[in-house]
Amino acid sequence: MMNNSGQPLSMRKKIKILIALTLLAWATQTLFHQWGYGQEMAAAELPAAELARQTFVPQTITAGAGTMELRNDATVLGDEIRLKQICRWSDGDAQAFTPVADLIIAHFNKNSPTKSIALDDVRGTLRDAGVNLAVIRFAGTTYCTVTRGDFANGERAALQQWIDERAAAAPAPAPTPTTMPVSREADADPSIRSLRSMLLTDLSQRLNLPIDKLQVSFDPKDTNLLNLSEPNFHFDIQPRRVRDLGEVNWMVSIVTDAAAVARQKVSVVASARAWQDQVIMARPVTCRGVIRDEDVSQRRVLIDHVDETPVLTRAQVVGQQAARDLDMGTVMTARMVEAVPLAKTGQYVTVMLNQGSVQIKTVAKAMEPGSFGQTIRVKNEATREMYEVTLTGPQLAMMGATHE
Repeated sequence: MMNNSGQPLSMRKKIKILIALTLLAWATQTLFHQWGYGQEMAAAELPAAELARQTFVPQTITAGAGTMELRNDATVLGDEIRLKQICRWSDGDAQAFTPVADLIIAHFNKNSPTKSIALDDVRGTLRDAGVNLAVIRFAGTTYCTVTRGDFANGERAALQQWIDERAAAAPAPAPTPTTMPVSREADADPSIRSLRSMLLTDLSQRLNLPIDKLQVSFDPKDTNLLNLSEPNFHFDIQPRRVRDLGEVNWMVSIVTDAAAVARQKVSVVASARAWQDQVIMARPVTCRGVIRDEDVSQRRVLIDHVDETPVLTRAQVVGQQAARDLDMGTVMTARMVEAVPLAKTGQYVTVMLNQGSVQIKTVAKAMEPGSFGQTIRVKNEATREMYEVTLTGPQLAMMGATHE
């Protein structure tokens, strides 16, 4: 060691410098130890929940983590709503998002079976957990409607609460006179359609039956649901079983805005029957027998099955012949009757031709059989000419086009 003048230090000064360096090293070591102890104490004093939140996920997610999609709706068990229950991602992104999959986003209130989770709620929770949001691409809707599946009061109570919340947020409709009949009120604003009327219209169109013929019984617990109407609510109706009368079923998605942000799905079940006017046999008629007016009667009944063969009216039955033996009480359908032939092959048919005020009659031989209203070919035996005529009665016809 040397001093500033380049002369070697004395032994006394060397000893003083060594002592000073030793004290400085000891003080520095002691200070580091106290700092470390103080950090441990601060961590120990944090609540356990806060510690879990801070250490639950890594501080960052590696770049290229992928896409996280918020669902439209979800059903969960218990009062905790976790990230993996309301968001989804591809298998390729699973490795990046698995560390945060069980992150609790929110809790249900004690008496609340539904809760709306906004995308901002998800982003905020991830950010508070130390996740780097810059590498995540968020997709899907901006709100997720979460329903508690094990709610004590059941699914309909949860749905009713959801409806009440949406109805309270919707603008109040314009006041209408209290003395206005319901039918006139609906006619005054055709845009107002209830879910009940939309389901009846759907059933009518699918079964090809008039609405006024339908007799549909819905579950009483769905009364409030069926009274929901546009424009406060919009409905996406998907039939599950609407191919016949009897038990019918729809899956209905209820949406509260055009963007379909708030959505709820519910199954609607009903029992459907229809009034049908039937012509029945009042007395038996043998096969090939001509059915007279006194042979049939009419009745109106409720049916729970639509037959593929249509029923006939009285005008369609009377005057036709039975296709088989018909017993009393038989419901008349298209399979029960066949047209009475008005001309048979080889029979002579009286043919009439009207030309202005002049009516010409001739006789021709039928070349094929036919019934009322059918066009058949006939042959004039004298001139050997072929004609097309339309049958109007037993062996009676009107002239059609002429062929050589």
